[in-house]
Amino acid sequence: MGVIIRQGFKAALSNYIGMGLGFLSLFILLPLFYTPEKLGAVRLFIELGTVLSSFALIGTHYSINRFFPFFKTADELHHGFFFWVLLFPLLGFCLLLIVLLIGGDSIFLFINANALKYKELFPMLILLVFIILYQVVSEVSCANHGRIAVPNFMREIVMRALIIVAGLLYYFNFVGFTQSVWLIVFAYGVALIGNLWFLGKLTKINLRPNLDFIRKNPQIKKDSLRFTMLLFFSGIASLLYTKMDFFMISALQKDLSDVAIYSIGFYLATFIEIPKRTILQVATPVFSNLMKESKFKEVEALNKKNGSNQLLVSGILFFMIWLNIDNLYELMPRGDFYQRGKWVVFFIGISKLIDAVVCGNSPIIVNSKFYGLSTFSIVVAVISSFIYNYIFIIKFGIIGGAISTILVMISVNLCNLLVLQYKLKINPFHKDQIKISLLLILFFAFTFMGDWFNNPILDSIVKSSVLGSALIFTVFKLKLSQDFNSLLCSKVPFLKNL
Repeated sequence: MGVIIRQGFKAALSNYIGMGLGFLSLFILLPLFYTPEKLGAVRLFIELGTVLSSFALIGTHYSINRFFPFFKTADELHHGFFFWVLLFPLLGFCLLLIVLLIGGDSIFLFINANALKYKELFPMLILLVFIILYQVVSEVSCANHGRIAVPNFMREIVMRALIIVAGLLYYFNFVGFTQSVWLIVFAYGVALIGNLWFLGKLTKINLRPNLDFIRKNPQIKKDSLRFTMLLFFSGIASLLYTKMDFFMISALQKDLSDVAIYSIGFYLATFIEIPKRTILQVATPVFSNLMKESKFKEVEALNKKNGSNQLLVSGILFFMIWLNIDNLYELMPRGDFYQRGKWVVFFIGISKLIDAVVCGNSPIIVNSKFYGLSTFSIVVAVISSFIYNYIFIIKFGIIGGAISTILVMISVNLCNLLVLQYKLKINPFHKDQIKISLLLILFFAFTFMGDWFNNPILDSIVKSSVLGSALIFTVFKLKLSQDFNSLLCSKVPFLKNL
C-alpha cells in the first residue's frame, strides 16, 4: 500500500492543480466563452469521442494490465509487447472508421436532433477518437511501469490549459467555433505526444514482435485473445452505461443547453473521484501481480484499505464542494441558468462515494480467472442504465439522469460483490467505512444551514476554513485512516504531538 500511496499522492498533485484548472474552465471560463447550446455541443463532442474510442480499443487497455507481467523482460524488449499494444487499437480504429463513414449521420441524429447542425465537427471527431485511443494505451503502459505522474500532468494540466486557450481565442474572435474545436483536439494531441515521450524514457518501445515467444506460449496467446475480445465488449458496455445519462438527456430533452447544464453539474461532482482515479491507476497493476501469484489475502487487505481511504478522501472533497455549491453558482457566469444542475452535483456525488468504497472490485475480478463473470455486471449495468435513465429523465429531466446514476451504481456493484464474495472469498468492506460514513452524514447536516455572509467569496472562505478544518481534525483524532494521518503529520508536523 505504501507504493500505491506514494505514487497516488504524487500524481494527485497534478490532478489537484488540474482540478483547479478544470473548475476554472468548466465553471467560469467555458460558460463565459460559449453559449449554452455551443457548450453543450462541445461537451457532447468530447463525450462521443471518449465512447467511440472505447470501441477502437478492443479491450487493449485491460489486456495491458493483465498480460504485461507475462511479457515483461529485464532487457526491456518485452518480447515485442508494444507491437500488439499498438496494432489491435489500430485495427479497431479502422473498423470504427468504416462504421462512421457509412452510418455517421444516423448516429448523430439518434443522439440529438440538432446534432447535424455541427456536422463540420465530424473530421475532428475522427482525429479525437484516434488520439484518445492511444492516450489511454500510453497512460496504462506508463502505469504498468509504476509511473503515472507525467501522464496525469499532461492530461490534467497541459491539456486543460490548452483547452482554456482554445475557448479564450474563440471568445475574443481570433478563431471561429469550428477552429476552437480543432484547437481542443490539438490539446489532446499534445497530451498524447507527452505520454509517448515519457513512456520512451521509462522503457524501450520495441515494435518488433517476438513470434517465437508467442509460439512457445500458446496458452498466453489463447488467453490474451479470449480475454481481449471479452473485455472489448465489456469495455464498450461499461463506457456506454457510464455515458448513457448524457446521451439520453440529449436525445430525450432535445435541447443541447440541457447537456451543458448537466455536464457542468456532473463534472463538478467528478472532482470527488480524482483521488480514486490516481490511486487506482497504480493499484490496478498491483492487483494484477498479486492475483497472478494467487495472494488473495493480500488482495483483500489492500482492497479494504484502499476502499476506506477512497471513501474518506472523496467524502471530504464532496463535503467541501456541497458546502459551497450555492456560492459557486452565484459566482459563475450565467449562474442563474446553470443552477438547475445543483442537485445533479449532489446525486452524482453520492454515486461517486458508493463507487469509491468498491472501486477495487472490478480490477480484481478482471485480473482473476473468473474475469468472464465481469460481463454479468456489465449486462446488468447497460440494461438498468437504459431503463432507469429513460424512466427518470422523462419524469424528472436532468435531475432524473443523476438519480438513475446512483441506482445503476448500486446494481453494478451488487453484481461485482456477489462474484467477489462467492468466487474469490474476498470481502471489500471494513468497519472503518461505517464510521467514516456516519461522520460524513453528521458534517453534511451543516451544509444545509444556509449562508453565513452575504458575500459569496467571504462566505466560502469562512465556512470552508471552519468546517473543513473541523472535519479533517475530527478524522485525525478518531484515527479513521492510518495512511491519512501519516500524510497529514508529514505536512503538518505539530499534529504529531496532539
